[in-house]
Amino acid sequence: MPIGYFFLFGALLGFGLLGIFHKVADHPSCRPRMVTMLLLLWGAVLTGLYTALFDAKGLHLPPKVLTIGAAAGMLSSLALFAFQASLRFGKISTSWLIINLCVSVPVVLSIVVYHERVTAGKTVGMLLVLLAILLLWWDKKKDLERAGFEGRREPAPEPEPETGVAPTDLEMEGGGGVGTMAAVAIEPRVQASAVAARATRSKSKWLPLIMIAFLANGLAASSQKVLVELGGGEYAWQFYTILYAAGFALFAVVSLMNAGRPNRREFATASIMAAASVAGNICIVKALDHHVPGSVAYPVGNGGSLFLVVLAGVLLFKERVNPVGIAGIAVGIAAVLVLIMA
Repeated sequence: MPIGYFFLFGALLGFGLLGIFHKVADHPSCRPRMVTMLLLLWGAVLTGLYTALFDAKGLHLPPKVLTIGAAAGMLSSLALFAFQASLRFGKISTSWLIINLCVSVPVVLSIVVYHERVTAGKTVGMLLVLLAILLLWWDKKKDLERAGFEGRREPAPEPEPETGVAPTDLEMEGGGGVGTMAAVAIEPRVQASAVAARATRSKSKWLPLIMIAFLANGLAASSQKVLVELGGGEYAWQFYTILYAAGFALFAVVSLMNAGRPNRREFATASIMAAASVAGNICIVKALDHHVPGSVAYPVGNGGSLFLVVLAGVLLFKERVNPVGIAGIAVGIAAVLVLIMA
């Protein structure tokens, strides 16, 4: 087997591990702001080292690369934070797919801004994106309906007191016995109300957070098209270095002022996520350099990692996906593949 396909497998594994460790970072000890900051820090360090050591242009940064990369970094950092925060209220198996559907945003902007031709592939891909988002929203709605139903279920009736037992003086006088029993009977209803309230909060927070992540990540990806159109396509690694560094600078100010210092779990998890992200980017480029066709590399690298994350969500993290959610995942993976091929 040509060595390029080993790099392709490395890209699939890197992008897949990034998604899986996003879920690992969904932990009470991991704050989304801090995880975002540390991921971007490590991404800047690792990408900067690779660029300095292996790119002929080194860390030379033309003004257009610096400007576009900084803008992309701001958008990427917002997308990372919103996505990580959304996992508190949603599933990695569906959320990871939605964030990957952002490949549709550069397609739309290329058609609108650069007047690229609308092909049948792009049209089908965009329709599949809309259908996938609709199905995944429906899956979330069914989860919330189930949670609300379980929260509204009537508690089991209290057993009737045994007959033939003489009431005590306290009960005959009404000295608090009725009030105590009323509190016991009401308590399950209070808990049910709390379940329903949590379901409502989940609905109100997951959708806007994942949509912010979707749009911000899509706009950040579109910046690469802007860079190429302005003649800076050969500065891809320098662009990524600035992207990571600018995003880190933004969240360093936000996180260190409001969230204190990172803990060990945040530090370790974010470093693994950054290594997986950078390794995936390097491996996909190396696979293309070793003559793996783009028509093979991008579908395998992106579609394969999507499948890996969905599989981990169901098997490793025990996420429950409704049939409509499974349909949404299948349609979403098809949409990503169609848009990449188009």
